[in-house]
Amino acid sequence: MDWHIVGPIIGTVGIAVSVMLYAFSHREKVQIKYPNMSVQLEINKATGIRIECAFSLLYVKGTRDHYVSEIWLEFDKHLWKKLKPYFEVPLKACFNQDALPKLELGKLKWLGNNLFCPARRALTVEEHKELDDIVQKLLHRYKIGWKDTYGKTQWKIIHQLREWSRQPTM
Repeated sequence: MDWHIVGPIIGTVGIAVSVMLYAFSHREKVQIKYPNMSVQLEINKATGIRIECAFSLLYVKGTRDHYVSEIWLEFDKHLWKKLKPYFEVPLKACFNQDALPKLELGKLKWLGNNLFCPARRALTVEEHKELDDIVQKLLHRYKIGWKDTYGKTQWKIIHQLREWSRQPTM
């Protein structure tokens, strides 16, 4: 074996691994905590779906100021297709914040928004019962996404029933 060739290759690989480990250890890291969504089919004043979504972001690791510029809520595509003929419900709702929320290292920042999706027409009693079951399934699985001011986008699929079992009781 020719050590004149192997030695520099091993040294170069060692330096590359060290640089990658250093770069990945200083990456920004944000986690979503305590996601919660409630949905309700309303028929009182205006027929539609009322959606309330709240969650917190936790800035776990990083060295620079971290601001959230956009928040998204995306529904299960199969349920959305079933509701789309009856309601003006978006597949992906964007919640722009008035002021950019600043995430502080180690502190939870609560975020969220409300959404009302009006009905396209009046619903019959049979449709109301069938659609209410579908609407309640919206909270079983959905995605929350956010974009920071540095252009990094993150998504998390939320399985609501699983999240409820993980939340601490007060």
